[in-house]
Amino acid sequence: MSTKEKILHHSLLIFNEKGVGQVSALQISQALGMSYGNLTYHFKNKEAIVLALYRQMQEALEAAIAKTVQHIFEETFYLNLVNQLFEVTWKYRFIYLNLSSLMLQYRAIGDSEKAYAERRYKILTKANEYLIREGYLKPEIDIEYQLTIHNLSLILYSWILDAQLFHPGKEKEKIQYYTALFYNATIPCLTPKGLKKLNQLRAKTVTG
Repeated sequence: MSTKEKILHHSLLIFNEKGVGQVSALQISQALGMSYGNLTYHFKNKEAIVLALYRQMQEALEAAIAKTVQHIFEETFYLNLVNQLFEVTWKYRFIYLNLSSLMLQYRAIGDSEKAYAERRYKILTKANEYLIREGYLKPEIDIEYQLTIHNLSLILYSWILDAQLFHPGKEKEKIQYYTALFYNATIPCLTPKGLKKLNQLRAKTVTG
C-alpha cells in the first residue's frame, strides 16, 4: 500500500468513526504516525482527502452502474445492483452522513451527485420498462413509477443515518436489513409473477 493509499484508507476509517467535521488534517497525520508535512506533501489539506475519497466512492458506484447496464436484461440485475450500492455507500458512510453540507462546501461533489442522480433515474426507468414488458411489474397505468423511483432514491440516500441512529449491530446485518427495506418498497409494484421471482431471488441471496 502506497503512502497516499494509506492516508486515504485511514482517513476513511477516522471520518466514518468521528465525522468529517470533527477531524483535522493534523489529527489524521497524528493517527498515522507521520509528520504533518509528509501528509500535506501527498494531500494539500483535509479537503483534498475528502474529494479523493469521494472520487473513490463514485468510481465504485459507477462500476456497479456499468455492470448493471451490461446485464440489464438478466433477472438478477436488480438485486445485485442494490446489494452493491448499499455496500459501497456503507463503506463511505461519512459522505452520506454529511452529504448536504459537503454538496454546499464542494461544488465538484454537488455537480457529481446531481449527475449521478440523473443517471440512476434513467437506468431504473429502463429497468422498469423491461420488467413491465416481461410481466414482473404492473403496467404504468396502475403505478406512478416516477414517485416509486424517487421513493427508492430517498431510501438509498437516507438509510445510512437511520442505520447509525436506530439499528445497532454488525455491518452485514445493517446492510441486509436496509436492502430488505428497499426491496419491500417495490412490492406494491409487483405482479404475482414478479413477487414469486423476488422471493426466489431473495432466497438465493440468503442461502448464497
